[in-house]
Amino acid sequence: MEVKTSRALPAPYVFGLTLLCFALIARCYCYFPSAETNTDGVFIITHLILLLYFFSSWIGGFLKPWEGRRKMMSVFVVLLLTDAYTVNESIRVFESSTLWMAVMLVLMCANILAFGFFERWPEWVRYLQCAVLGLTMLLPFYLAFYLVPAYLISLVGLVAIGLSIVTFSPIFLIWFKLRMVRKLIWPVRSYRLTYLAAGLLPVLVVVVYSVVYANDKFKMEQAYRKSSHAVREELPPWVRVAQEAGSDFITTQLLKTDIVYTSPGIQDYFSLWEIPEREYGEKRTHDPLFMTAGAFLGVIDIPEDDRLEILNVLHNKRHYAEERYWSGKDLVTTSVWSAANIWPQYHLAYTENIYTVKNVPQQRWGDSEEAIYTFHLPEGGVVTSLSLWIDNREEKAILTTKGKAAAAYSEVVGRQRRDPSVVHWQEGNRVVVRVFPVERGKERKFKIGVTSPLKVKQDKLVYEPVWFEGPAHEEASYEVKLNIDKWPGELDYPEGFYADKGKTVGKTGKYNADWELSMSDETVNNAAFSFNGERYTLLPYQPSTEFFAPANYYLDLNNSWKYDDYREILLQLHDKKVWVFHPREGMITVNEDNKETLFRELQQQRFSLFPFYKITDPATALVISASAEVSPQLGDLDKSVFRDQLRRFLSQEKIRLYNIGNTLSPYLATLKESRSLLYENGTTKQLLAQLRSNSFQRHEEDSNQLILAGAQIRIARSMDSTQTQGPDHLARLFAYNSILQQLGPKVAEPDLSADTALINEAKAAYVVTPVSSLIVLETQADYDKFNIADDVNGLKNASLNGHGAVPEPHEWALFIIAVAILAYVRFEKLFKRKKSAC
Repeated sequence: MEVKTSRALPAPYVFGLTLLCFALIARCYCYFPSAETNTDGVFIITHLILLLYFFSSWIGGFLKPWEGRRKMMSVFVVLLLTDAYTVNESIRVFESSTLWMAVMLVLMCANILAFGFFERWPEWVRYLQCAVLGLTMLLPFYLAFYLVPAYLISLVGLVAIGLSIVTFSPIFLIWFKLRMVRKLIWPVRSYRLTYLAAGLLPVLVVVVYSVVYANDKFKMEQAYRKSSHAVREELPPWVRVAQEAGSDFITTQLLKTDIVYTSPGIQDYFSLWEIPEREYGEKRTHDPLFMTAGAFLGVIDIPEDDRLEILNVLHNKRHYAEERYWSGKDLVTTSVWSAANIWPQYHLAYTENIYTVKNVPQQRWGDSEEAIYTFHLPEGGVVTSLSLWIDNREEKAILTTKGKAAAAYSEVVGRQRRDPSVVHWQEGNRVVVRVFPVERGKERKFKIGVTSPLKVKQDKLVYEPVWFEGPAHEEASYEVKLNIDKWPGELDYPEGFYADKGKTVGKTGKYNADWELSMSDETVNNAAFSFNGERYTLLPYQPSTEFFAPANYYLDLNNSWKYDDYREILLQLHDKKVWVFHPREGMITVNEDNKETLFRELQQQRFSLFPFYKITDPATALVISASAEVSPQLGDLDKSVFRDQLRRFLSQEKIRLYNIGNTLSPYLATLKESRSLLYENGTTKQLLAQLRSNSFQRHEEDSNQLILAGAQIRIARSMDSTQTQGPDHLARLFAYNSILQQLGPKVAEPDLSADTALINEAKAAYVVTPVSSLIVLETQADYDKFNIADDVNGLKNASLNGHGAVPEPHEWALFIIAVAILAYVRFEKLFKRKKSAC
């Protein structure tokens, strides 16, 4: 029977739609805030809109016929849900919704509004509404069940201020949807079947998700338990989990339990503010699928600190694991200014970047915050200057031991809340800069200077900019000015850059450090810099070879290996001793019977940590490796048996490592940078040719000659104080690499303050290293308190304007004597004139 309906829209319904539009605008204002947006109090607007519609409908709307009431109730429940999620932005009950949940909520609300016109739609639209109703039916039930512990509090609040009515929005949704089922869908068999079929789909999704959740959870927990209880285990248990963990989305969610994804448990309802224990770089997220699976199957039983280590390794999240003294969630990077001196003839560059960070509080109770930046330097780069603006004046940093700098920063920030900035060395060509305080609504400015070699790539010299992880920078302005000392024959600069030929290259616009400047590879000019009685000479470098016939070959297998490479190497070494390391069985000889099985098993590892200390004859061994940029860093393994044995072994022995590829795992990269390995890389084809000829790269470094292979330069140190005109960056780069070389496998140890010789070398060259840091404090009294003093004979902070030679002490003496003589001659004549006049 066809239902007759009125074509006229009820006035309260039209009024409600108008109010809903305003409420949605307010909701979008909260959901998509800009850097300058403060969303405090927006929920008051949506709540007043809800109350206005509720009372206007009560007076004139609910006495209308059934269809009119249905239209007005559809608007009311959608308006109530909109108000609930807007209130949630300030009074946190739910964390941010996942994308799929947000889509489902929008789809559900649109379908509810469309039910006001169900009889007027074409038949296919009605079937679509039945399907959407079934598809979204579970969602309000989930929300209502999740909020059960909050209902008693909300009832009290409902009597007091009426705001907590939003807690009951899921119950209103359930009531409305069930009413639509009973009145419009269930009486018609085809509608009913469509609704039920669609309702089975989310049930099936929950079941499949839960099965995968249980399987991934079991595998990781099993690997963790086995490693924890193994008698001979030399690595932390989380390493095995990271090696074997899958790359699927649910595995990542499990690892991020209570770090990003909320899990079932006691919820902190109606929290008026958040004080996050850590800021992981992702919004805290509420996923109903994850919560449901966790409620029935349990949360993952791996400690949070260990899961963070796994995430750092697999997803490169080290920046977000940095210890914080104060929050930084409201900080925004507003501008980046970059300038550089580039010397193509020396294959060197010095870059200064000035960063402006602003505190844009999203809530009225915001406070001073701490800015933490992780800077990624070009390979071989070193920080050589740091400045912080205090009271609109640039204050330069002083170089001291890493321990003193850390203690001073902790004391000043944690207790006195004054103005420090510090930069610490990190593995992987990284440094971490901290700035405090960034006061509410204000800006801070700091500068960092980096000395770096220019990389030689495909017969081109390449300049790479410093890039960072830290406070949001999507809207930051970006100005670049690159001064090229000797204009190259060819210069390729990125789109959007301009070139003032013979002078500079630059750009202005929005921040984006994903670019590089390439130029023709000029012949390296010999240059030298004299300092403290020593001469640092720049020379070109081309590797030479020597005869080396390994007796034992070790293959470092993981999922970066290709089977074809493995097979070709084994064919070449068919009559040699070839070994692989198996995590559970130790060193195994490869033979015809086990070679396929070993490859299949070990190739499943996402990364490998080759135990060099298990090599029995280091002098005749060759380790062949392939790796991706995924693995723990050396410092991550601190206090493990693996780390202790590796340190002792590599302090005495040098192992040849041949890398078949252009990428290197963080573990191997640190060992290479600290000269703990005799490193060489090339293609599989090149390796096979070298194996046939027993020809490998000669090791040419010693305490007075260091090689920067990527830049094809070497720096030699000699005893000579002759005045020279080369850049002081030669001495800085030499000191930095010399310190890494002397530290060797100890490079990432947390406390290296006992090595005063290395500390003095770092102070003289003013370089940030594993033993030294740069720090800015507010007053001289602060420096005196922590016994931080500048080295009067050091190079001081590098600068764009000063890169020539520093006078030697005897030259300073001659200069002072010359000035004294000139002053005497000048004033002696004046004295005689005055005397004769008298």
